Amino acid sequence: MKKVYLIQYHSVDNQLFENKVKSLGEWVKYFSDNWIVSSELSAQEIYDKITEGFENKSIIIIEMSTENYYGRMDPKIWNFLKMNKKKKL
Repeated sequence: MKKVYLIQYHSVDNQLFENKVKSLGEWVKYFSDNWIVSSELSAQEIYDKITEGFENKSIIIIEMSTENYYGRMDPKIWNFLKMNKKKKL
């Protein structure tokens, strides 16, 4: 089952690293170093996949809830979260 993750890192943009994040699945990027991605991988599997060759990069990956959120952001963030909202059985 796909989960939604927040990925934050601090680095000068690097196209190779960004391509690794984009390869995880559906994604939306906001600000310069912040991504929300939908993936079937675990947080550690994501970390291992995107940091190969970037082992010294500061990064955090947090599983997000798409059930409870609020704020003011670009509409693309809200659309992404709505599209990835877990359906109740």
